[in-house]
Amino acid sequence: MQLNSKVANAIRIALVGGAFTAAISSPVVLAAEEGADVERIQITGSRIKRTDLETATPVTVLSADDMAKQGFTTIQDALQNLTSTTGAMTTQEVHGFTPAASSISLRNAGASRTLTLIDGKRLNQYPKPAGGTDNFVDTANLPMEAVERIEVLQSGGSAVYGADAVGGVINIILKKDFDGAALKYRHGDTMEGGGMNDRIALSLGSSNEKGNVSTFIEFSSNEALQATDRENFGLHTDKVPHSDYSQYSSYGARIAGTGTGARSLSPQECTDGGFFWDDARSICGFDRSEWRDLEPESYRFISTTNFNYELSDDITFLGRLDFANAKSTTNFEPMAIDDYDINVSGDDLTVSYGDLMSKTFSKSTGLGGDFANATDGDYYYVRRLHEFDNRSGETNTNNYFFSAGLQGVLADEYDWDMSVNYGRTNVDVYRSGFATVGGMFDYITAGENGNSLLENMSDEDVEAASYSPFERAQSTQKNVQANITGMAFEMPDGDAMFAFGAEYTEQDYETESDSETQNGSVLTTGGSSGAGERDFWATYAELSVPLMDELTIAAALRYDHYSDFGGNLSPQVTVEYRPVDELLVRGSWSSVFRAPDMHRVYGDATNGFTTVIDFKQCQAMGGQPGVTNPDPTINEICNELHIDTTTGANKDLEAETGYTANIGAVWGGDSLEASIDLWEWKLDDMVSDISASTAAQEYDTYEDMITRDASGTITHINTVAQNLAYQKVRGIDLTAGYSWDFNDMGELRVNFNGTYILLSEGQLNPTSDVDDDIEDGGLPQYRANMIFTYFINDFETTLGAYHTARMHGVSYSSFIDDDEFSEEDLEVASQTKWNLTSAYNFTDNMKLTAGIVNLFDVGPNFDPTNTSWPHYPRSVYNARGREWFVEGEVKF
Repeated sequence: MQLNSKVANAIRIALVGGAFTAAISSPVVLAAEEGADVERIQITGSRIKRTDLETATPVTVLSADDMAKQGFTTIQDALQNLTSTTGAMTTQEVHGFTPAASSISLRNAGASRTLTLIDGKRLNQYPKPAGGTDNFVDTANLPMEAVERIEVLQSGGSAVYGADAVGGVINIILKKDFDGAALKYRHGDTMEGGGMNDRIALSLGSSNEKGNVSTFIEFSSNEALQATDRENFGLHTDKVPHSDYSQYSSYGARIAGTGTGARSLSPQECTDGGFFWDDARSICGFDRSEWRDLEPESYRFISTTNFNYELSDDITFLGRLDFANAKSTTNFEPMAIDDYDINVSGDDLTVSYGDLMSKTFSKSTGLGGDFANATDGDYYYVRRLHEFDNRSGETNTNNYFFSAGLQGVLADEYDWDMSVNYGRTNVDVYRSGFATVGGMFDYITAGENGNSLLENMSDEDVEAASYSPFERAQSTQKNVQANITGMAFEMPDGDAMFAFGAEYTEQDYETESDSETQNGSVLTTGGSSGAGERDFWATYAELSVPLMDELTIAAALRYDHYSDFGGNLSPQVTVEYRPVDELLVRGSWSSVFRAPDMHRVYGDATNGFTTVIDFKQCQAMGGQPGVTNPDPTINEICNELHIDTTTGANKDLEAETGYTANIGAVWGGDSLEASIDLWEWKLDDMVSDISASTAAQEYDTYEDMITRDASGTITHINTVAQNLAYQKVRGIDLTAGYSWDFNDMGELRVNFNGTYILLSEGQLNPTSDVDDDIEDGGLPQYRANMIFTYFINDFETTLGAYHTARMHGVSYSSFIDDDEFSEEDLEVASQTKWNLTSAYNFTDNMKLTAGIVNLFDVGPNFDPTNTSWPHYPRSVYNARGREWFVEGEVKF
């Protein structure tokens, strides 16, 4: 014992004396696992093991039991319902670059600035960036059944975890030492149809005196939720009644241009051709809702295995092996084209595609005689190619993760661990329902007279012009890390504790579309390609010192060095003051940073397409943005102008840097628990690429990014990532919990959580106006949850209320200055969703649970300013409606 004490003292002097120096000079790393068999445990937000669960930085804990009681099916469901979640990317994004992946945004920081971990270890980034630009961690394929709890650090954590921990940290803690077997089956469905889901989960574990192996396997399937499954989106409801600014697509079948006299379809011809006659505008339009998915069909298989083996009394070998396979299929409406120019001059009719190809016909007979009576001028077909069927995408994802390491106790006083970790994600995307530029030109110009696009194509012609694009993407992450924590030195009022560690990581990614897509030779789609690699090392140190019995001050310092942009030093200071045992007053300040997205640094130009309002041309033509106009050309420009977009990479990007701060208090009594926290974060030099819609609206500032045709109409918008922006967000968190014990009548527990955003502002570049996110629209100012849980004997029931505040519509700032609209006309209504679940334990080994999600069938709440389908904020709401589920569990 005396020898151990001397060794401990020697280690203590060496580690504490060199820790902070090494934190800014050394290269190798960290991660301490939670120790189930020791008194001190590690809480997300610090590497130091401690006995107190409440810390200087606020942490929300969701246990597996909590998630089950509230009716959540997936980790994504649980995270979306946190009050600190301000938005989410979900599989509703059927038109986006990542329709098979999900993520969340904490504190309005964005998914790419929210760090996600499993057992304190970083997860591999999804290789296909959101929006073609932003890297993120996919939460769709994380294992629900293997989760013990989720800890959400609602503050920045760069001084502890490095980059990306700006809005917060999500740390998913997996179950350890499971013994036995359990089988669980859950079936759910929506009341209105569509979206049926099933999940089967098998848990297996075996233990002996030396260790444990636990395996968790789950398979889930989700039926597609189609727009026709919902009254608000079904057949002939593309113009949803809740949105005055929604309308049918003008891309049905017609001829537009500067001249007159070209053929137009009658209402009967329009409907006979498979289109929809829009009486309001007297044009042959198209009902997109008939063809769209609100949520895709998907299948997922997830397997997680944890193992640990005691090599000696002080050393344990442990590791984890994960595999996930997912398949997701999305459908949306057929292609809409207006790409081929037609010039009428005298008796000649010339069809062309830019400068690449052209062919001339006789005006009287060419293209089915559509232009026989047309005056000289420039024309083009506006056409929805429904003969090609849905544009569909099948996304196949494989995730792999392996971790192996050692953990133990040194000199009876110091907990240490080290590990090697490897993660890889493969994504293959196969698409259908597309045509090549050349294939459609060959069809239009076939033979002596060509073909009219006002007439339907034959199956043979469709097959000849069709093309099936594909994309393959892969990302990998290799990591080595080590950590040690324990007592630094003794103080009169307690022990000073420290943590010290380092890590080394290599990341790479590659994404490549097929050559035709990359060349821009496929109609209505673009490709995202690029490849790059980076490595970084980091070292850190933490020290927690009890200055007196009631007061503890802690400091952390971390240095990260990236191969592609240099280094960053992140300090953190926290204070904990306990005037009485029940009350904790806390405060923290931390520097945060975020490394540039790899795709923004190494990606090739991303070609895409979008719909914008051409504000400049709309006003020049006498139209009003967002308002229906009887002139189809003006209406298109003022409502749904289809344009090409290009987003470029920038190899000279630097890190985004800023701070996060928190001050608050926590009360913990026998029955009442409560907390209040005031928090703020700010980032400078944020990477920004101006959105196409913003550039079109603020055309004076961004005219150099815009390409217009001879008439002055936007055809293309090009953006390049730059360190231009800043963002600051401030808010208040409130939590409270109270329990009543009714003895033989059971127990009632009530929990409240709320987040109120006081400020969210930013600047796209140093010369632009400061944007108020709350005022400009699209951001709910507060969210609040109230959970009631009642237990009696073997029965329990939970009623949860999830409230999202009223908010301004996403285009509120564009309409509010118009006297025609009041503020109420431009707002998204508030929503309170209720979930009810009940469970009964028949025996210790058999349990039945049933519930209703969205008990009163509320939402989605439509945005009256959003002219884009489905006209509600998909990052906040969904269209599933009321759902029911039943779940049975048997343990062996």
